[in-house]
Amino acid sequence: MADIELEHDREGVHYRLADRVDIVALLAIERDVYNGDIPWTFSHFEHEIVKNDEAFFIVAEISGSVIGFIGTRINHHGQDAHITNLAVFKAFQGQQIASTLIEQLIVLMSALGKNEMTLEVRRDNTKAQGLYRRQGFVTDKLLPEYYEDGADAIWMIKKLKK
Repeated sequence: MADIELEHDREGVHYRLADRVDIVALLAIERDVYNGDIPWTFSHFEHEIVKNDEAFFIVAEISGSVIGFIGTRINHHGQDAHITNLAVFKAFQGQQIASTLIEQLIVLMSALGKNEMTLEVRRDNTKAQGLYRRQGFVTDKLLPEYYEDGADAIWMIKKLKK
């Protein structure tokens, strides 16, 4: 990952690859978005950001403060990328930050020669499904009782252009 550079500014928001120093901010974003819960621990983020060469995280920041992030992991013999998480502080939602994070990740994965991107999203999270559809993701299948609370997930995919 050290050879990959990503620096992009859009409407006062700076997008870049995440580093270990960002993890505390990512945890704060999770707490905000998930109402006090943190689905990923410091150790999870540290493993993915610092130790896993097959994982990529992009952060969005304003004036040096991280306000959102997206993560992905390469799988299927290096051909596909799976979005592991996407979150933006509630105060910054509705400002196209999540859309731009997805766009940046699509550009990066296309540049790396990946064939497709996948993700799962809660079946009842129609807002997120709409966001992903606007970025070209399509529903592939239903994953019954996927989450710990028994909720269903929808598996979505996007073919990437090379």
